Amino acid sequence: MTPRDSQESTRHHSDVRDRQRRSRRLIFPVLSLFAIASLAGPAATPALETTDGTEALRLYLDCDWGCDFTFLRSQVTYVNWVRDRRDAEVHILVTIQSGGNSREYTFNFIGLERFEGVDQRLIHTSSFTDTDDERRRGIQRLLELGLVRYVLETPQAEGLAVEFENGEEQGEPHTLVVDDPWNHWVYRLRLNTDFRSEDRRDSQSYQASASAGRTTDLWRMGMGVFYSYRESNFEFEDGSTFKNVSRSTNYFGQVIRTLAPHWGVGVGASSRESTFLNLENSYRAAAAIEYNYFPYSESSEREFTFAYFIGGTSLDYEEITVFDKLEETFTDQGAYIAFGMERPWGEAHLDLQYSHFIDDFDRSRIEFSTDIEYHIVRGLSFDLYAGISRIRDQIYLPKGGATDAEVLVARRQLETDLSFRGGIQLRYTFGSIYNNVVNSRLSSESGGFSRIF
Repeated sequence: MTPRDSQESTRHHSDVRDRQRRSRRLIFPVLSLFAIASLAGPAATPALETTDGTEALRLYLDCDWGCDFTFLRSQVTYVNWVRDRRDAEVHILVTIQSGGNSREYTFNFIGLERFEGVDQRLIHTSSFTDTDDERRRGIQRLLELGLVRYVLETPQAEGLAVEFENGEEQGEPHTLVVDDPWNHWVYRLRLNTDFRSEDRRDSQSYQASASAGRTTDLWRMGMGVFYSYRESNFEFEDGSTFKNVSRSTNYFGQVIRTLAPHWGVGVGASSRESTFLNLENSYRAAAAIEYNYFPYSESSEREFTFAYFIGGTSLDYEEITVFDKLEETFTDQGAYIAFGMERPWGEAHLDLQYSHFIDDFDRSRIEFSTDIEYHIVRGLSFDLYAGISRIRDQIYLPKGGATDAEVLVARRQLETDLSFRGGIQLRYTFGSIYNNVVNSRLSSESGGFSRIF
């Protein structure tokens, strides 16, 4: 063999090895997917059936947050949980509304197919002092109570049992507690810290807050304070260092009065200190009136509100502003329109707000935001969110501007006339319509089971 023939043979073997490597790189993920699919396929869970072969009630739970879906599936095992409302006989739409001292869960049971027109509405109220387990068991109890009228129409009704509990171990009648020693006031305290350190950077943060609130049919009152401190330290290649410190303190208080089923009025005051906004001290007092086209009792499902507000603000700055001021006072007014609804097909929210300084209409702000979630067809949903702001009221910007380092670490608010945010998400799910099995093995993200780094 000549030297040239040897070189050709070497290149040939090298090309073969490269093709083999590329083939292995392509074959491995494909085989992995097929292996996973082959393992998952035979394990598909069949639909639950009654003793006479009739399929159990098909249930779709539509709850974006606040419902422990894994827990509910593990406890309510006499129904078929399905992934899409189009496969369900009962669609449960859950809306959640927070009050001053509790969270209200509204369960809308919507009958489909053979239960068309058989609808009902149940409400569960959970106190903020409830534990997570107490909250989810209360939700489970209400869910099962609502399912009774539907299960009664199926052969599984033979497995139903009614049991009444007095709520007292001694057997004494359970009475409604009307003597509230806290007079509907709820207090919250929170403290958290975070520390991170690497060779050339470290950070630490502290946050603390305290609040108190009281909610009744006629009044809603609240007050609180929030403090935040963040510090980051960086070391560059040349040995130089940069330290970024950000502080923020907020105080607020408000009193809101119910005027009628569609009307509300309120006053509020606040104070703020912020290095990000160049505020050493700031104070504000304002009043507002709001009208809801729908009764407020339906606000967890739909609302269409119109409001007007007017207020006064006093600002003390850390640094001289672009208008050569260290302090100033102004009055402003504005209005907003908000629309929101939750329906079986999805949910939608629209918000539009306009405000301006009373003595200078040029100093104004217009903000519009929307988010829509729509279930297009079975398994396919479309999510859209967007927001745009036209900004003409940044009177607090420091005259010296922001350094490159401050821009990089977002230490200062930057001058801008327009702000935009938005996103689109498409989700498609297919396969078995049933979702009955609960299996949490190897579900933790820790341990590096499937994580590369």
